[in-house]
Amino acid sequence: MPYFTSRVALPEYEKMRKTSHFTLDDTCIGCGLCARKCPDKAIEMRDGRPVWVKERCIMCLGCLHRCPKFAIQYDDRTREHGQYRHPGTRV
Repeated sequence: MPYFTSRVALPEYEKMRKTSHFTLDDTCIGCGLCARKCPDKAIEMRDGRPVWVKERCIMCLGCLHRCPKFAIQYDDRTREHGQYRHPGTRV
């Protein structure tokens, strides 16, 4: 299992982990909720807009799903998938 993880899974994960794929719609209100709720503090607010720090981002997509305006997108497929919110959690 360690061989698989180090040789197969991790390189694929690193390739997938591209924060450059995050985009921000004009609907962003600069509330900073994405940055405050990021479990790894991988989002910094600059000029009222979120900026992702690749070295820290674990691609949990929590920012995308918590955005009150659904302004955060990942590639061009996000809009069709929508947001997920567990009914038991608050923003």
